Amino acid sequence: MSIEPLRQFFSARVYAVVGASPDPTKYGNKVLKWYLYHKLPATGINPREVIIYGVQSLSSVSALLNQSGAEHISVSVITPPRVSEVLLKEINELGDKVKGVWFQPGSFDDATLDAARDGLNVIAGGRCILVEGENGLRAAANL
Repeated sequence: MSIEPLRQFFSARVYAVVGASPDPTKYGNKVLKWYLYHKLPATGINPREVIIYGVQSLSSVSALLNQSGAEHISVSVITPPRVSEVLLKEINELGDKVKGVWFQPGSFDDATLDAARDGLNVIAGGRCILVEGENGLRAAANL
């Protein structure tokens, strides 16, 4: 598999973790923790706007763009496919502000993935940031 989607994804300035959870047994928590461990500017997206690892989560990706003033973000998705489909509509409205979308295993179905690949840099198909993220960081460092 090509390293280019990873390189593009990690060229963002800010990261959103949609489906972030305060529960340390959930992947939404583990993925956010991964970003923070690597000292990447990440914010959890959770409709309840909870605090996770000292970081206030937001209710939407759009709220992150408004709050941070970031021009380019990448989004990790850890939600059920029906929620991911709604999220994709929001991301499409943001246009070129989104550098990439990483659908974690179980967060998409074929229809959502097909729609996402129409105009977005997509990482999916069983690829997990907890496994491949370090390779992406190294690739982005070599830009």
